[in-house]
This record gives sequence, structure tokens and C-alpha cells, in this order.
Amino acid sequence: MVKISDKTDYSRFVRPKGEDEGIWLDHVEVHLVTHPAGQIKEMHVHDPPQDHVIVMRSGRMRWTVEDQSLDAEPSDVIVTPAGTAHGYEVLGEEPARVVCVDSPVRPRPES
Repeated sequence: MVKISDKTDYSRFVRPKGEDEGIWLDHVEVHLVTHPAGQIKEMHVHDPPQDHVIVMRSGRMRWTVEDQSLDAEPSDVIVTPAGTAHGYEVLGEEPARVVCVDSPVRPRPES
């Protein structure tokens, strides 16, 4: 996980080194996440509320946002406004890799 606190650090290149590489800026948080095959996340809402944008990089996932579902594949974008229930399931036998962008940021977890 990376905390960028100085504006001179904003132009940075990041490649995932693990299953969840996080970058916290002043007003946005970005994760490069690998979800294992078969993983299911039940419907949930972020607390505190966050706008949540997912960009599919590889693999396939079924995303549900409120009452709508999409079988997503690379280049699809899923948008969940703050306070909106959403969940997912990784489809197929390969992991799914996504870019997750959240705003505003949550409190940074302790290292």
C-alpha cells in the first residue's frame, strides 16, 4: 500500500506487486486488485459512503449494482455512486484483475 502525500509524488507509475496494491491521494484512492476465481462478495454498501468505479482489466465478473447485473469483461466499467448497494462474483476459472477507484478516501488502514 502506498500513501502519496506530496503533490510532487502524484505522477507515479504503479504495477501490482500483490493481490491489492493501494494508492491513497488527498481525494481519491486507487487499488489494483486481483480477485481469485470463484470469489463472491455479497451485496454491500461502503461505510463511509464512497463513489466506487471499477475498470475490468482481465478475467470475467458478474457485477450487480442495486437491481441491475452485468457480466463484465476487460474494458468494461462499473460505476457505483456513494451509498449504492453492489456485489460481484468472479466467473470462470481465471482470476479477475480490476482497477478500483474510490472517492472520497476511507481512513488509511494501519500498516
